[in-house]
Amino acid sequence: MKEQLKLAEVKDCGRIQSFLTKAGISSEGVAESIHHFVIMEDENDELLATVGFEKDGEYGLLRSLVVSPSLMRSDILLLFKSIVQLAKKNDVHQLYLVTNKASSVQFFSMMNFQQISYENLPDGLKYHSYLRNLSSLEQVYVMTYQD
Repeated sequence: MKEQLKLAEVKDCGRIQSFLTKAGISSEGVAESIHHFVIMEDENDELLATVGFEKDGEYGLLRSLVVSPSLMRSDILLLFKSIVQLAKKNDVHQLYLVTNKASSVQFFSMMNFQQISYENLPDGLKYHSYLRNLSSLEQVYVMTYQD
């Protein structure tokens, strides 16, 4: 299988939203942030992975990470490297993520994210669409990217 990584375009919005919905992930806010998304496709233009970020000034909140089970670890690393590069190109100086899955913390740690407290998340990011969809902040893990 030959994977291709590319920046998302407006024409990709509908299929990214469908891909996220199929995975049980909220697609709210994707259209507004479409230029902050990276997608991975196979040779038939089928989505294999997506990740994006919502920007607030110099901060970015990673969101909408969905990865096909068929992808190799090296593909996932490439996806992360590309979203970090895209964030930097968009003047994001610090990238954060929030997850409600304890099992994800170790995975994200391998991608150079370090756990921090929710209180250390910049105020502007606390009101983005992804966080509004979390049912409870009690079981939330906040992480920040470390170069």
